[in-house]
This record gives sequence, structure tokens and C-alpha cells, in this order.
Amino acid sequence: MLKNIEEKYNEQANKRKEKVKAEPNKVKRAFKWIWFWLSFPFVWIFYNIRDWRTAVIFSIVFVIVSSEVWVPYLIGVICWSNETLRHTMFGIGSACWLFWAGPGTPFMVICIGLTIGIKALFDKLHKDA
Repeated sequence: MLKNIEEKYNEQANKRKEKVKAEPNKVKRAFKWIWFWLSFPFVWIFYNIRDWRTAVIFSIVFVIVSSEVWVPYLIGVICWSNETLRHTMFGIGSACWLFWAGPGTPFMVICIGLTIGIKALFDKLHKDA
């Protein structure tokens, strides 16, 4: 199952590479290569998210990486009686969320990169076993 998904993805990636190589204009070809490598993590995750293992890995990575946001909110809810601490924690959580959710931040790229690395490690361990 995993090999079939990986083979299909590799075929799709090779088709995209051949399409870029076929571009006669050098400038357009250079920009297409740049776009190919910049879009690689996103294309990979959206292609592999169909596999339930990748979806679980991505969800766990997303929760762990975003803990900077939800832990202050959780502390604010737990310490509801202390008004100063509550407002401070909600402020810290909101500031972190605004930073990470803003455009140009590497949040999703970090999550996708960690997911790719963990899945590659699991695939290697599964292949060796």
C-alpha cells in the first residue's frame, strides 16, 4: 500500500520534472524549477495525506508545534479565578497565534517538513523490518 502511493507520487513528480525540462525559454525554465522545489513539500503532503498514517503524523506534529498557542489558552482557562493571570495568558496565546497564523511565517512549512521526515523514518524502519 505505502509503496504504491510512493510510486504514484514519484511518477507524478517525474512528469512535472519532464514538463519543466521541456520549457525552451531558460528564464521561464528557471522560474519553473524554483516553483517546483518551493511547492514540493505542499504537493507531497497533499498527495500523501490520503494515507491515514500520514494524516495521523501530521495531526500529531501540528498539535505539538502549535502547543506554544494552546498551552497559554489552557492555563488561562484552568486559572480562571486569577483575573490578571487569565488575561495575561489569553494575551500571550493570542499574540503567538497572530504571529504563527500571519502570512510569511514558516508554521505550515515546519509542520510539513517534520511530517515528511517522520514518515520517511517510519518508511525506512518498515522497509528494514
